[in-house]
Amino acid sequence: MFKQIKSFGPIAISVALIAILLLGSVVPAKADSAKSEIPVGYRIGWTGPLASLCVPFGMGGLDYLKYQNDYKGGINGIPIKIMWEDDHSEATKEISIHKRFVAAGVVLEISVLSGAAMYTVALQERDEIPLISSEIDEGTRTEPHWVLGTVPTWNCLTATMIRWVKENWTETRQPRVGHIGINQPMAYASIEGIPEFCHRNGVEWVGYEVVPLFGCIDTSVELLRLAAKKPDWVYVCAYAAPLVTTIKDAARLELQQKGIRFCGSPQAIDEVIINTTGAAAAEGWCTLRALPSPWEDEFVGGIKCPGMIEVREAAKKYRDWGLKEMPGNYSVGWLYSAVGCEAIRIALEKVGIENLTGRAVRDGLFSIKDFDSRCLPFPVNTSEEKPYVAEELLVYQVKQGKIIAIAPPAPIPSPAAQFGIKL
Repeated sequence: MFKQIKSFGPIAISVALIAILLLGSVVPAKADSAKSEIPVGYRIGWTGPLASLCVPFGMGGLDYLKYQNDYKGGINGIPIKIMWEDDHSEATKEISIHKRFVAAGVVLEISVLSGAAMYTVALQERDEIPLISSEIDEGTRTEPHWVLGTVPTWNCLTATMIRWVKENWTETRQPRVGHIGINQPMAYASIEGIPEFCHRNGVEWVGYEVVPLFGCIDTSVELLRLAAKKPDWVYVCAYAAPLVTTIKDAARLELQQKGIRFCGSPQAIDEVIINTTGAAAAEGWCTLRALPSPWEDEFVGGIKCPGMIEVREAAKKYRDWGLKEMPGNYSVGWLYSAVGCEAIRIALEKVGIENLTGRAVRDGLFSIKDFDSRCLPFPVNTSEEKPYVAEELLVYQVKQGKIIAIAPPAPIPSPAAQFGIKL
C-alpha cells in the first residue's frame, strides 16, 4: 500500500495522510454519540456500625433510579446505569470506591456518609465527578463546588434544635443545653460556634461529651458526666449503633425521668432504631427530619408531599414492603437520587448525551431552580452560593413506639449569618 502511495508523488502522499487523519477524527465522535446509558455510582454502608442508617438510605436511592428506568425510561428517555459498592461505614474506603467509579465512567456519585466528602473532595475536583453527600461545610468547599450537601453545616442543624427549644421554653430561667456526639468530624463540626450561639439566644450551654463510632458498647460515663451539669436538653449527634447504645443507656439510667430530654440529629431516629432499642427506651426522644416518613402524605400544617405515593409503590415493587415494613430513611435516599437525576436532566438539555460529563452534571447540580421533589415542603434551589438542598427541618418525637411530627417546618439558620461560614 505504501509503495502505491509513494508512486503517486508528494501530493498524493499528502492527500492520503489527510484522509487518514480525518478518519481518525471521526471515530471518537461516533463513539461518543453511541452513549446509551447514564452511569451513576452509589457509595453505601451496607455493613458496619452505620448500616442501620445507610441500608434504608441505599435501598431508597437505588430504588428511585430503578423506578425512573422502569416507569419513566430513565432520564429524558436514556436509561440509568446503576452502580454501587459497600464502604463498610468507613469514609476512608470511599477513596478506592471513587477511583473504581471514575474508571467505570460515572458522571455522578452519591454517599450518605458526611465524612466521605471530606476524604474525597480533592478527588471529586481533580477527576471532575460531582458528589451528593449529607452535608456541606468548610472542609468540603472548592471553587467551584464539587460537593452538594442535602443540609448545610452541622452546627446550623444544632442551632435549629436550640432555637426550637428556646421558642418553646415556658420557664423564666434560661434553658440549659448539652451535646453528645460520636468521635467523628461531623460531631465536632456540630458544636463549632454553638456556645456563642447559645449566649446570643438566651440559652445556657453546659458542654459536650464524645463517644466512639466503632465499638461503642457503653456510654454511661459520658451520659452521667453530662447529666451532672443538669441540662434540660441534650442534642445527640450520633447515628446507628452508637445512637442505639446511647438511647438504651439513657433509659437504663432513667435520665428522662430526671428531667433531661433528648433530641437526635437529622434523620437519626426512625423505625429501625426504635425496633432495635425497644419502644420503651426510645419513648419521648425527639429527632430532626427534613422529610416525612414514607407513609405520610403531608407535613404538619397540611403541606402535601405526593411523592410519597411513588415511594410506597417502589418499596412494594422492589422490596415487597407494606407500610409496616418501610423504614423512615428509605425516603431520604429517594430524595438524594431525585436531586441527582434533576441535575443530570439539566445537563442533558444543555449538552446532550454525547457530551454528558461529570463537569456538565456538576453545572446542573448547582443550578437547580424551583425543582419540585414532591417529597419536601419547599422547592429545591441550589447555586454556588447555596450548595445544599434543605432549607427547613421538622421536629419528630417517639410516641407509643411511633415517630410522630410535633412541629411544623422551621427554617435552618444561615451558615454565613450565624457562624460566618462562607460556603
